[in-house]
Amino acid sequence: MVHLALGEYTCIIEELVAEGDKVFAKMSFTGIHRNDFMGYVPTGKRLTWHGCALFTFRGSKIAETWVLGDLKTLENQLAQNLQ
Repeated sequence: MVHLALGEYTCIIEELVAEGDKVFAKMSFTGIHRNDFMGYVPTGKRLTWHGCALFTFRGSKIAETWVLGDLKTLENQLAQNLQ
């Protein structure tokens, strides 16, 4: 859904912290709003928001993922871009 809605979508890893079988990633996300996204029509404007993820590894593979994104900031940008 995100890749279809946001052109030039990029996930930027700002920081990684590893301990045992877990890795925490602090990230930012950005892309150009080119298709319907979260109920908003395309604006052609760049969106940027922040998030984080916690990965649990079993051997060399990711076994679990937990992700948190600042969707309120994202939605505020979408709403403001329509004005």
